[in-house]
Amino acid sequence: MRSTATDPSHADATPPELSWVLPLYRTAAQLEELLARIGAVSRRLAVRSEIVLVDDACPEGCGAQAERIAMRDPDVHVVRHACNQGQDAALRTGLRRSRGRWCVLLDADLQDPPEAVERLWSLREDWDIVFAQRTGRYSSRGRRLGSRLYRAAAALVGGLPHGACLYVLLSRDVVQRINLAQRPRLSLLALIAATRGRSVCVAIQRDRRRIGVSAYRSRDRWAKAVGSLWQLFAARRLHRVL
Repeated sequence: MRSTATDPSHADATPPELSWVLPLYRTAAQLEELLARIGAVSRRLAVRSEIVLVDDACPEGCGAQAERIAMRDPDVHVVRHACNQGQDAALRTGLRRSRGRWCVLLDADLQDPPEAVERLWSLREDWDIVFAQRTGRYSSRGRRLGSRLYRAAAALVGGLPHGACLYVLLSRDVVQRINLAQRPRLSLLALIAATRGRSVCVAIQRDRRRIGVSAYRSRDRWAKAVGSLWQLFAARRLHRVL
């Protein structure tokens, strides 16, 4: 794993208010637009922010593209995985690199609008964890049904608000507790649930994918869902340390 841009040990001692953590995989075409929109949101919120980009061994050159961006923007930091590790692992890497008092996790494919962070941000005083609840016809009917079933099961066994997903705003205390976990291949949603932070969901409109298709095959998606549900159950119902 390789990190570029500003090293946190040499950065401004005052941490930013908000860290944006984005996994990069087959998202090169959308990256410049996404970062411009993120910048606009941070300006409207009037907060000092940083952006942590995690290249999960993207075959489209996302890592090199991100490093070029970081060379001209000191608030952009890039971490590169030597091999593909998956979304959850990439986000965990980004959380470990982040410094903000709050962290937002966001896919980089522009299906989840970064502008929705303004709604999540408005609730931070009363909650430790503010999830986005995805709505809209953003994928096939079968895939949306499968997603709804998984979210309902996650709420039941994991004690999460219905619709909880990995578009989420996390307090620094929650991030620090997540970062204590050392085992690889843990479900990030289960790690969030294991913190037992105060959580809420906010409905947002998710867009259809503009370019390409999901990197997950149906078999992989269901295997991940089953593993995640077991870890949610173990963390919240069996009180196991993940």
